[in-house]
Amino acid sequence: MQDATEHPIPALAGVRAEVLDCVQSNLAVLADHFHGAGTHLRLGSKLSSRWWPGADGLPTVDPPVEEQLAEAKRSLGLTVGARTTVTGARLDRLALAPGELRYALADAHAMPWLPYFGQQHMEHSFLLLAPADADGPWTVVDAYDNDTQWGAAKPGTWTVTRAELAALGRIDLHDVTAEPDPPARPEPRIDHAPVADYLAALDQAADRERACHRLTGDTWLLARSRRLHALFAAAGRPLDEATAQHLADWDKLVTQAYMTYRRVVRGRPEPAGTVTRLAELLEADRRIFPAPAATTPEAGGLRDRVALVVGAVLDADQALLRTGDVDLAALPGFTSFRMVEIIDRLEAQLDIELDADDLVPENLRSMDGLCRIVRGATGAR
Repeated sequence: MQDATEHPIPALAGVRAEVLDCVQSNLAVLADHFHGAGTHLRLGSKLSSRWWPGADGLPTVDPPVEEQLAEAKRSLGLTVGARTTVTGARLDRLALAPGELRYALADAHAMPWLPYFGQQHMEHSFLLLAPADADGPWTVVDAYDNDTQWGAAKPGTWTVTRAELAALGRIDLHDVTAEPDPPARPEPRIDHAPVADYLAALDQAADRERACHRLTGDTWLLARSRRLHALFAAAGRPLDEATAQHLADWDKLVTQAYMTYRRVVRGRPEPAGTVTRLAELLEADRRIFPAPAATTPEAGGLRDRVALVVGAVLDADQALLRTGDVDLAALPGFTSFRMVEIIDRLEAQLDIELDADDLVPENLRSMDGLCRIVRGATGAR
């Protein structure tokens, strides 16, 4: 592997990679490549404290890749096509055109251009360009920017040999198409989701090393997403003093969480206060980044109130949800976990308790079904 002499995608140089995660970074390159400098900051139109159950049993604020690819379509005007899964050793069989581009995801543990190489397993994105001629090298473009305990990852372009690509093992490839015209600047979408269960799970986890490792990663993600949202909202203007201080406080928490994790790894006592400080900053988010009035519960028809909740949880068009029956399972953000979150929010915000016998798939997967069982619970009070 060696550094390429020039960037095949010049937009790489203008991406604010220091506020993006490892999936967003290379979607950002494509956004600016297709739609112009600064388009990638529209990823900051969405700010959320939503969390997901992790595969290891601990919750995480790291969104599923599918959610992030759907966000690229909503905010950047990029359509990330169906996944093609190959091994690095079989890339040549794809018969890509010279210089043809794919958005790729693989294990960072096998990527020689990253400090995670041979150190840590994690899904990581990059852009892969086919050789310019049959015997030439492949090209990797990666905008990721982060300091790690093994060294710094910096945006760059590299040529990689076929042997190095073969070592990557499984690679998920997506073709990406752009809308013909740049999308309109999106409206802010702010979701201050309930976090009590998330915080309690991390605070009470028996395996403290694993919990502190999750806190390290999650605070890093939260801090970056807040700074990205602030840049989007500022639209080129300087940040106000309160926002700048809040972002500095998030950066301090990232350092605190990492130091806590390193102490626990070394068998030393865990310093108190990381989860408490995380709770304080998530609460402060509500003041620094207030949700637009349209996304908060308000008086109105029952269907309107149900649509507000469903729209907030699934990032769905609330006007569509109000106008007729909608198959919720067909919406991009729908999962069983999101359905549980919708039920929890409806019960809390409408001060009702839904009948357990009503919580069946035929009621939970459609707007009409949801409204019907909410109406029944409301009328029964």
